[in-house]
Amino acid sequence: MPIAADVNGDYLCMHGGISPDLNSVDDINKIDRFIEPPLQGFLCDLLWSDPCADKDARTCKFQKNFERECSYKFGLEPVKQILKKNTFLTIIRAH
Repeated sequence: MPIAADVNGDYLCMHGGISPDLNSVDDINKIDRFIEPPLQGFLCDLLWSDPCADKDARTCKFQKNFERECSYKFGLEPVKQILKKNTFLTIIRAH
């Protein structure tokens, strides 16, 4: 099953969100898809990370996601970096 999808080079789609370990789409392509999702790490982040609350989005980069008890919450700046570096227009999350 796909972990994420690049739609027409414009949209990065995933179940959860971004990870501090995500630099390019090539990083996603290197993930072993034949394992159970771990409770931490890059694959876990793509499945379970969430955006920071609106009030914190501009100052937050990455912070622990205590509500999910795994992964991170991510802010606006890391999203902008991923979009720019990979020439995407937006990230689409399933959550």
